[in-house]
Amino acid sequence: MNQELENIDLDNNPNEAKKRPTFLTILLVLSTLYIVSGFFGATQALISGPLSPEQMEEQMSELYGTISGMVENDPDGQFSNTVEVMIDNSVYLNNEAFYSSNILNLVSFIIGGMAIFMMFKLNKIGFHLYVIYSLLPVVITYAIVPMSLILPMTIVMLVLLGAIFSVLYGIHLKYMK
Repeated sequence: MNQELENIDLDNNPNEAKKRPTFLTILLVLSTLYIVSGFFGATQALISGPLSPEQMEEQMSELYGTISGMVENDPDGQFSNTVEVMIDNSVYLNNEAFYSSNILNLVSFIIGGMAIFMMFKLNKIGFHLYVIYSLLPVVITYAIVPMSLILPMTIVMLVLLGAIFSVLYGIHLKYMK
């Protein structure tokens, strides 16, 4: 009943700004933190450039040292294959598609930032832009990385995370104009 009175008051006084729900604000802050950290990470990567062969070798040896115990306890080799594809993917992104990957990620984060800003202003088009932003990592992955280096679980996780946040933002569409 109280919610209906608030809606009636807002309908009668169009100059009065709609109040942003607390949960929407929390979602916007979380998304902003992720987008800003990703933007600065991609910017830093572009400034630093790709890893040298020595740096790649050092990272790979650390990774192999970390997972060696897990690989030994892998009877069917499934984990070993997954780790191998992940390593090959990292090497490919560093050596073959470094700049295109990071530039497209920057563009993606800019689109995400615009979407968040628009939703902060309670503009409905921000939600639609956010849905596009949520799908961009999948599109970028398929555009840059060869199919043999794409793990299905990575795509599923990207789609699932994007869907969860899109649904959570979609719940608040009634507050946006």
